[in-house]
Amino acid sequence: MRLLTISAAAVLAVVLGNPSTAVAADRVDGHGRPDVVIFMLDDVPHLDGLRLWRSMPNIRRVFLDQGVRFSQMFGESPLCCPGRAGWLTGLHTFNHGVDANDVDLFDPSMTLATQLDGIGYETILAGKYFNGYQRVAPDVPPGWDHFHATTGAYYHYTIWNDGHRVGEQHGGRPDDYSTDVITAKAVAHIRRTAPSERIFAWLAPNAVHGPITPAARHARDPRCASIPSWRPANYDEGDVSDKPAFVRSKSSLDAPAYDLVDECRTLLAVDDAVGAVREELARQGRLDDTLLVLTSDNGMNAGAHRLLGKGTPYATQVPFFVSWPGVLGTGGDMVAERVSNIDLAPTICDLAGCALGPYPNGQRHADGRSFASLLLGTGAGPGRDALLEDMPAGSKDIPAWHALATTQRSPLSEMGCWSSASGGCRWHYVKYGTGARELYDVSNGPCWTWRKGEPGDPCELHNLAGRPEYRQLMAALSSRLAQLKAEGGRND
Repeated sequence: MRLLTISAAAVLAVVLGNPSTAVAADRVDGHGRPDVVIFMLDDVPHLDGLRLWRSMPNIRRVFLDQGVRFSQMFGESPLCCPGRAGWLTGLHTFNHGVDANDVDLFDPSMTLATQLDGIGYETILAGKYFNGYQRVAPDVPPGWDHFHATTGAYYHYTIWNDGHRVGEQHGGRPDDYSTDVITAKAVAHIRRTAPSERIFAWLAPNAVHGPITPAARHARDPRCASIPSWRPANYDEGDVSDKPAFVRSKSSLDAPAYDLVDECRTLLAVDDAVGAVREELARQGRLDDTLLVLTSDNGMNAGAHRLLGKGTPYATQVPFFVSWPGVLGTGGDMVAERVSNIDLAPTICDLAGCALGPYPNGQRHADGRSFASLLLGTGAGPGRDALLEDMPAGSKDIPAWHALATTQRSPLSEMGCWSSASGGCRWHYVKYGTGARELYDVSNGPCWTWRKGEPGDPCELHNLAGRPEYRQLMAALSSRLAQLKAEGGRND
């Protein structure tokens, strides 16, 4: 059962459409500020939301059997460093400035860590911080009391501990497996934190970034042997003639489906990490008052439209689970509202009592919006009519692009739509720096439940851009996209 007491001021804030103020006006009854533990995974695709997790007993116990699963969480920029910067700052990519995998682009002076540290949280980072951290090592960014950043992958890597000039070297022995090592460091700090102090822990294993490497103990684990491969309707799309040039240049994939066995086995060490953290929190009596999050820095293509890797408008969805036993209860729930990774930092600050801003670029407030009321079931969500997605600098062979995805609140939902009588369409509009455009009606999804011939196009098989009957809609979506690109008081 969800427990919340809201004052008159908070109710008024909900009515006026400010869910952040609504939750900040009153703390959760009997619980106050939560401890916060975030498991930030690397390159984990959303898929159908559950396929990778059913074989993992600790993740199933903590996140699937209880808490809240967000079925519509999207990362604004599907690349490691831009994604991580968005999670930590609550800013659009063009506002935090990290548009490539480069730690030097990130200004860490205003983040979720600095703000929680400023109100007394004991802050812990263990694992991957940003790509290329070795170029700024051993510097510890502001806001972190305990900082153990890895540079490398699963074996043969370095950990930079709390600013020490010499990194801690790890080789190829079974006990060097990086997920296990960073888990032990995080758990040790949680164990040593005084009962009177709140904890903010950011555990960032390399899993499942390639080359995918399970721990030795999981290399042949039978729990993953029967996990179904992934083959929705857009996997290895046969006709890509309506797609941009970077897609048309791709050959058909060799594999008949996207195999998940090694990803599953690599994530079993993450499952062990979830279990170890949960056990320590329970031992200390903190578990009921801990907000736990499981997510990924960015989404992946997983074979959609012949594409592997990331960086495309088709790879923005990420898994997102929240558990808070004392508040969200011990039953499972699902939220279908579309939210963004840049909403996480405002939400955590909302619940913990901190504030984000001003930022290095002069912004006074985050671009993201708190979804705390949505999480707690006490009010409306962020209330957007559209969400921004972008890769302002492009990546590898993918040109720069900006996109928007409309929600049920969009005034454009019924324009040119087959389903206007039942609430309207959900548009995904993409504008590339090359001049190419894409437009899809992604309603009647998700893709993995949709079948060819059904209404809508959640698998994005039929690009509607360029069709004369959609000219007026395209103009309206382009105008709305320009507004989103100017959010935060700056234009890129």
